[in-house]
Amino acid sequence: MVRINQLESLKVFKAVVECGSFTAASRRLNISPARVSKSIEHLEAELEVVLFTRSTRHMQITDSGEHCYQQALGLINQWHSLKDELQDSHGSTKGHLRISAPMTWGLSTLAPLIERFTARYPEITLDVQLSDQHVNVLEEQFDLVLRLTDQLRDSALICRKIAVYHLVACASPAYLEKHGEPDTPHALKDHACLMYSLPGTTRKWVFTEGRKPLNIHLEPALLSNNSKLLHTSLLAGRGIALIPDFIVSEDLAAGRLRPILKAFKPAELNLYSLRAGNRMPSHRLKLLHDFLCQSLGTS
Repeated sequence: MVRINQLESLKVFKAVVECGSFTAASRRLNISPARVSKSIEHLEAELEVVLFTRSTRHMQITDSGEHCYQQALGLINQWHSLKDELQDSHGSTKGHLRISAPMTWGLSTLAPLIERFTARYPEITLDVQLSDQHVNVLEEQFDLVLRLTDQLRDSALICRKIAVYHLVACASPAYLEKHGEPDTPHALKDHACLMYSLPGTTRKWVFTEGRKPLNIHLEPALLSNNSKLLHTSLLAGRGIALIPDFIVSEDLAAGRLRPILKAFKPAELNLYSLRAGNRMPSHRLKLLHDFLCQSLGTS
């Protein structure tokens, strides 16, 4: 019989509350649903309370469960802080880090940096999740989230700007020869535009003329939540894109793409690091963060 300790039960309980079901919690923790169920039963027996009311179709946390969840957060954070403090006291570089990063930037820019970092610190295990969706730093238990955005809105997190990228309006020479080159952002409405967009965001491109912002609302010919897909269509001559420079810099230098609307400045794209403010960063997290800052050109 596999023994389940109280700390594991609290971690499982926390995952069930945040995921909303035993099955989802088992996927997050990479354990079986049966072990999740046993952990909750163990915790309920230990505390002598009912944490969830359960039926075949519905599960709801009880008042006792809600109180237990709030206390569990503190206990789990204290355990992580103690573990990190003891490891840091003798300069340990051994441990695990869970990271989230944007998909295309992660593949093009972060991947080679990860290879260099893990070669330098082989005892640090990295769990790198790539997604353009804005993940929840606290609920999904990320040690560090890297986010590309023109404006950051997470006020409850410790954040730092690591790098600045530029958006480039560009198209293939073949497209421009066939359809002409727009002379102002407003003329984009007469062109096939390839637009990056996440669900719920406005379909517009923003430029600056002098100090005046220009919001150009468009009906794109192609809409995608992945810049690499747009890049492929851009090279194929399907239209015009407003795309980060780290994706198209080589194509611009080789003449496969041509920049347009150079008199109008698009918004900058900032790379931020985000982490929870309720825990001191571990030594290994400091090593990773400093490495990223140095590699990407910030002090």
